[in-house]
Amino acid sequence: MRFSLLFSIVLFFLIQNLNAQLSIAEQDQLAQLLTEKVNALRISKGKQPLERHIDLAKAAKLHSDYMAEKNQLTHNQIGTLYPNPSDRVFNFNKSFTTIGENALFQSWSRFPLSEKELEVLASNMYRSWRNSKGHYANMISGKFTFGDFGFAYNEKSKRLYATQVFAKKGYIVEGQLSNNAFGIQPQDISCDNIEGFHDNIIVNIGNAITIRYDEVILAHHDIETIKKIFVNPQDGIAVDLVQRDQLKCGEDNKLDASTIYDGVLLKPIYKDDLLASNTAQNPKRFITSLGKIPNVLLGKELSPNIVIIKDGKKCSYAVPTSIPSKRYNLRPIEPEILNPKIELKTEGVNGIHEVNFDFKSGQTSSTNSPEISIKQETIYGIDIKSFTSVDGSSESNEKLHKERANFIKAYIDNHFQTDAIPTTIEAKENWDLCFYHLEILGLDETLGKDKQKIKGYLQNNKSDNWKKALSLQRKSKAMIYTKGSWEKSDPYFLNYNLTDALLTKNYPLANRALAEMYYEDNINLFLNEEFIIENLFDKQELVQNVSALLLKNIEYYDLDNIVFFVRNWLSKPDLLSEKAQKNLLNLYTITAKRLLANWDTATEDFSKVLHPEKVEPLFKNYKTTNKTNPLFLNFHMASIEYYAQINFSPKIRVSFDFIADYFKKQSKSIKDDTDLGLFFNSWSMYPMTIESLMRRLHTKRLDEDSAFLLAKTYAAYKMDYHPNITLKINKQAILFNKERWCAWITKDFQNLRNEDIKDLYCTTCNKN
Repeated sequence: MRFSLLFSIVLFFLIQNLNAQLSIAEQDQLAQLLTEKVNALRISKGKQPLERHIDLAKAAKLHSDYMAEKNQLTHNQIGTLYPNPSDRVFNFNKSFTTIGENALFQSWSRFPLSEKELEVLASNMYRSWRNSKGHYANMISGKFTFGDFGFAYNEKSKRLYATQVFAKKGYIVEGQLSNNAFGIQPQDISCDNIEGFHDNIIVNIGNAITIRYDEVILAHHDIETIKKIFVNPQDGIAVDLVQRDQLKCGEDNKLDASTIYDGVLLKPIYKDDLLASNTAQNPKRFITSLGKIPNVLLGKELSPNIVIIKDGKKCSYAVPTSIPSKRYNLRPIEPEILNPKIELKTEGVNGIHEVNFDFKSGQTSSTNSPEISIKQETIYGIDIKSFTSVDGSSESNEKLHKERANFIKAYIDNHFQTDAIPTTIEAKENWDLCFYHLEILGLDETLGKDKQKIKGYLQNNKSDNWKKALSLQRKSKAMIYTKGSWEKSDPYFLNYNLTDALLTKNYPLANRALAEMYYEDNINLFLNEEFIIENLFDKQELVQNVSALLLKNIEYYDLDNIVFFVRNWLSKPDLLSEKAQKNLLNLYTITAKRLLANWDTATEDFSKVLHPEKVEPLFKNYKTTNKTNPLFLNFHMASIEYYAQINFSPKIRVSFDFIADYFKKQSKSIKDDTDLGLFFNSWSMYPMTIESLMRRLHTKRLDEDSAFLLAKTYAAYKMDYHPNITLKINKQAILFNKERWCAWITKDFQNLRNEDIKDLYCTTCNKN
């Protein structure tokens, strides 16, 4: 429950002469006279009169006694169990909410009081409060339904201290799972200055909870923040489920009177269980279940709030709300194409036939007998590849792959006269594919290329990923290349030229074919993946055009192969031309963004991305002082995603500032400012969005999207809550699109906790 503490102090001096005390009867009569005057004012303002309540009178008397004892006008008590107005009220009655307090003292020394003197005293007190802005606001506030008074006299100073306490009777939500809020204690001063309790962090935690089916899930981006907040065994989280029906138009909000929760409180989860239940794939993230929805609430409109507990006390309360956000897309960069002036061919090598042989572990005879339907006269050449996985001993592996190669050679000889056919045999441990797998699994830096170290690692690692990788390393096959002729109109005209160029090592022809593929619509590399890796991806002369073709339709190709290509060549950039480097760097930013697009990126995918520091020197070639090169901007867009996965704040800040500064300078319209605000929000920089768009609000330069962005961001992140500003922002959004505003508040119904927004919603959206 959020309690509103509204209180004011006034000094009033009225000097009389006699020395005595105010009797109990006089105190009651004075309280009644003041109540009548305050209620007459409220009725004249269209407000309901206040009802007196003995527990509020006790709280008021308790505070007046304190002020009289200390001879000091204040709202705060030092060194007592009741430091603020709500503590004093709750000491006598915990069912009140929205508590306010007025206080004053008057110098008075004539006792006992006649009825006329009581009337004069009541009139003077009323007038003093009536003429004070803060007191007057409390006196006519529609937030309160109860009010009562307490008085105390300091004989030495001749001061009569008076306190009026205002309150609203709280609501009791049925269906609680505990009759004592699971033992959670109310907030006290020990909650102040707790490490990690920053406004944006609390907002983020509140917005990190969702309901999935019948379960409440917390998914936070930084497990270190969670560990920093939840340190002690009695630190934890509890979910408070608020129902839509608790905030109906035409009725008072029915938030529970408890000091701990507003709806139905789920059982809290404390530090040890909280951290032990993390299911995130990324070790930097935090995902856990905070509890299941009770059966009686299933199917109802619910919103899960979070009670943050420190040392068993409720120290913060977070209400989720939808905050629009969006990252910038990478800037489009046209690739550099190398297009040699060379004629394309209409005859040559145009067929690749892969004949696979399956060998069981340790066996030298294939378990299958593949069919081969190729004419002898069309064969250009044969490559026999016999590999063993690298996990066995090198001696036994050498024997295996040689005997398997001999088996394949004999099998091919039974089908063709191979004496006149160029044939190559490659029989070895498949270290090339193993090194590729190490890169894909992010182990290349850990294990390097020390073969004995890798073998030792594999002996102790039998994961499914490695079982699959080792199986792929044991592939043995024959590649049969065939020749023929083709027409220029053939849909595979360019692919045939590329195949011929690769097998004959005619790289100018290969580049010409790749260039024409880039310019042609709906043409991609159709070649066998292994053939691409072995004959296309590892050729220095082709990197520029291969990168360009991959950039043309990156979604078409296997991402792991692209990653291998990028990592391989970025590790040796000195071998490449400047234009090849540019295409490759462009490809790096795109693959990095794709791999890191998932908020909870698995370690396996994250490790595929080359560390930004390794490529930053290459990108710095595109850093200019007078105009930002789009490629350097894209580098920062990829870098910030990389560092966000590991929550490395210094580098995140560097890239954030660079991107923000770039788009600030580029901003020419309200749409540009809106996009910038969405970017700020995507990195939880809500004050920057508010500051930017508030300037436009004051100068009447908002449009519909920016008005809604400001309204939603301000609602979620109330740095300094100003009711008038809140209403102004929301009324501006309504002017642009009333239906959209009503739909938003209906969806994010906890905005109706704010009485001003509720009044606006119920009137504007015809919900009364």
